[in-house]
Amino acid sequence: MATLIAGAVAVFVLYMLLQLLRTANPAMLARATKIGGGVLCLAAAAFTGLRGEFWVAIPIGLFGAGLLGWAPFGGGLAEAELDRRFPGWRQHTQGNTAGRNDGRAAAGKMTDEEAYQILGVKPGAGRDEISRAHRSLMKKLHPDQGGSTYLAARVNEAKDTLFRTHRS
Repeated sequence: MATLIAGAVAVFVLYMLLQLLRTANPAMLARATKIGGGVLCLAAAAFTGLRGEFWVAIPIGLFGAGLLGWAPFGGGLAEAELDRRFPGWRQHTQGNTAGRNDGRAAAGKMTDEEAYQILGVKPGAGRDEISRAHRSLMKKLHPDQGGSTYLAARVNEAKDTLFRTHRS
């Protein structure tokens, strides 16, 4: 009888946890998963390191540090990609911290060539390819994901510019 009650309680708790996950904010859930995973990896690294298995502890510890946002080897691939695609992104993100930038791109119309370069697609790309490139960049550069409003606005403007070109 005790096993039956314990099983029913376990099913109920599992159901409630799944309901909580279903209604959770995806950005907060991703952040919590990264932090929890990072802490768990560092704990596992400490445990295996104390047992003397350093060849296992070091990679696990580096992975956990990476999940927590501590870049043990400096810089990051994302910064290199941003430097390649948006040379002035650092100045614009620093200027945006005071709230002076309302999320709109710099003054002046964006050219088609600039839009193709920002999205990383070849001139003459179709609407589907433009949409895929836009979606991929927005997943990385959206302010909710740690990006800046300036970069998100530039990516949106690039998509809009190319869509206007394809409409006419």
